[in-house]
Amino acid sequence: MNVTGLASAPLVIATDPVGVYLLDLLAEGGGGGGAVSREALVTGALDRLDTTEEAVTSRLASMVDAGFAMRVEGGGAEPAWRGCTHDELAAAFDSVVDVLRALDEAGDSEQATDAVTAIDAAWATRSTAEARRAVAEAFRLSPAGQRHARRVAEGTLGLPFGRPRPEGA
Repeated sequence: MNVTGLASAPLVIATDPVGVYLLDLLAEGGGGGGAVSREALVTGALDRLDTTEEAVTSRLASMVDAGFAMRVEGGGAEPAWRGCTHDELAAAFDSVVDVLRALDEAGDSEQATDAVTAIDAAWATRSTAEARRAVAEAFRLSPAGQRHARRVAEGTLGLPFGRPRPEGA
């Protein structure tokens, strides 16, 4: 799914194990702090996660669209945060918190709770500790994990009760 233009794009990325692991790979910057080749991003994610090349390239595209990464020659990427101030980085992370807060304020605490658990599961999936990976897998198979996956697939993640925002909101 391409998350271009969705206010919840940072939330989609933060709750997706592929998105979180790509953030790791971009932060490492190919060992020298620079750009990371498309091949290294895809291979790294495929080696660590149960995913497909299509899922990796799709998530990378959504990360570029959402401003988390910048494309470089040859299809690779580099982190968009290079050279950002602390305040600019904090604003990017605050956008995830803002979506969660809006869900709670709208009364959709189930989705907010599911999303927070999905963030934890996404980070646990990238772990090398089998116990953490097992907890993440249990979430994905749980009713909460299935609800979260459905919201992502439908493009309703971050929308209170899955309803589109009113015009101008």
